[in-house]
Amino acid sequence: MVTVELLPPRGPSFDSIYPQLEVVKRHRLTVAAVNVTDNASARVRVSGLAACKVVIDEGLEPVFQVACRDRNRIAMQSDLLAACAFGVRNVFCVTGDFVTFGDDPEAKPVYDLDSIQLLHVYNRIRQTGRLSSGVEVRETSRSELVTPKFFLGATENPFSDPVEVRVRRLHKKQQAGAQFIQTQCIFDTDRMERFMELVCEQGLDKELHILGGIMPVKSHRPLEFIRDNIPGIRVPDALINRMKNAKNAEMEGIEVAAETVESLRSMSGVSGIHLMTVRWHAAIEHLLIRSGLTQTNELQPTP
Repeated sequence: MVTVELLPPRGPSFDSIYPQLEVVKRHRLTVAAVNVTDNASARVRVSGLAACKVVIDEGLEPVFQVACRDRNRIAMQSDLLAACAFGVRNVFCVTGDFVTFGDDPEAKPVYDLDSIQLLHVYNRIRQTGRLSSGVEVRETSRSELVTPKFFLGATENPFSDPVEVRVRRLHKKQQAGAQFIQTQCIFDTDRMERFMELVCEQGLDKELHILGGIMPVKSHRPLEFIRDNIPGIRVPDALINRMKNAKNAEMEGIEVAAETVESLRSMSGVSGIHLMTVRWHAAIEHLLIRSGLTQTNELQPTP
């Protein structure tokens, strides 16, 4: 299974996302869905729900991401109903980066719910047709009760310590209704393997489809930024030095990502990968071809 991440634009136009969607279209037999972020890193972007509608109009399958940081439970349930009305079938719950990570640190965070609580709320709507208030999802008292069907997911970070706590948190998300998981970026495959060993010991691999997060980078600088600014993600010094010494850093970044994909293939319990390319559209095609994950191997893309 392969999914890719899409950052909605910062301006009032969708023009910037069409090139990435065109790449995904060329590999629609490989890429199952497009994960649309929700004001990622606490930075204002076009509504993820609106971007999901564009993805649908382009004939692709969106994953609607909902961050608890910016809206209360009323708004998040409203957005879910709108997403289902648009035909969105995949919903992804995150607590959301704190506002201090973004470009408007004076904004007031909401956090009415966290991601596990939101999973409970959405799962209740799916299973019983009742909102968090207990009100039934129906147009009028005489209308049929609606239990919208969607595939429910969440994120997990295998790299925060202690790893046993991360596995327990994963179990809570599964119990709350999660069916698939997309992990944080993987740069430390040894730690990911240890995490998956514990996941399989608990039998969670039988309950969840786990997609390992893959982020190809163009140079050592993004790795240094992640190491120094994003808590809980492990970036080995050896990897940073490898990227610094590469003759062609972009293609070395693709090679590193391909090696990570290969490592994930050998891990029990891993169902696929989630690509986070941060608008580096060519990396999608390069990595799919380099990893043997596409049926369009005749393509020879350029960075």
